[in-house]
Amino acid sequence: RLEVETPDGDKKIVIGVVSAIKDVSSGTKHNLKAALEWFKAEGVEWLVANGDLALEEFDLEEVIDLLAEPALPTLLVIGNSESTGSFARTLKDRVEKHPHLINGVLVRQILADDAELWTVPGYHDRRFVHQNAGCVYKEEDIEALASLTPAGDRPLVLVAHGPPRGKGKTANDWIFDKQNVGDPMLNDLIKRKKIPFGLFGHILEAGGIGVGSDFSTRLSAGKTVGALHVNAGSLSGDPWQMNDGSTGTGMAMLVTIEGGKAKYAVKRFTPPTEE
Repeated sequence: RLEVETPDGDKKIVIGVVSAIKDVSSGTKHNLKAALEWFKAEGVEWLVANGDLALEEFDLEEVIDLLAEPALPTLLVIGNSESTGSFARTLKDRVEKHPHLINGVLVRQILADDAELWTVPGYHDRRFVHQNAGCVYKEEDIEALASLTPAGDRPLVLVAHGPPRGKGKTANDWIFDKQNVGDPMLNDLIKRKKIPFGLFGHILEAGGIGVGSDFSTRLSAGKTVGALHVNAGSLSGDPWQMNDGSTGTGMAMLVTIEGGKAKYAVKRFTPPTEE
């Protein structure tokens, strides 16, 4: 458990969320710079990078250095692509210089000023974990998290790379193969612990959307609701076909929690213009 003291006199937290950064190509770095500028303009208080930060260790070093630049409390969670050794080494080498970086593998319960964040590092399905030394969580890991006691009256926020299991094509775990592939263990955890908010990613084609407490009802950006679970998509500049038929070239999310309710905003990026 970690308590991060950044008191600001209100009951509001603004979180900038990025997911699946994946690489340090010029397009991706363009997107990351634009995302950080957007976050600054919107008064973001926390950054969350929830997995697939980079596929290679040298790229991971550069990505984390860029995420550290705003000097905001920054929660980093491993996804299904990183090596656990590379992730641990890279963060260990940087935390002394950047103490605002938080390893969401080592710390699972983070008490922020106006929210409490719980982390589920890794991915639940070994088949889709790309490294031999990747991070796979199991039922006992979920049970360990379920044994935690919330520390006060801050709203709970679950942070994981993959989303819970939805139902139907409006859910944020709907893939091209026309099925829902989220993790039912997360549904159970959310219901048991009454976690109203979640920050997820992984299913790139379903990125940029939020759903309600049934994990399926699509919620409009900007709408204030009592339960919100978002898929932050991918920040990578590589083109990716989305479920709605459009082509994504990177996105980031803003989640604002205040008074027990939340809303989200999405920023979609276009490739930089070649000079």
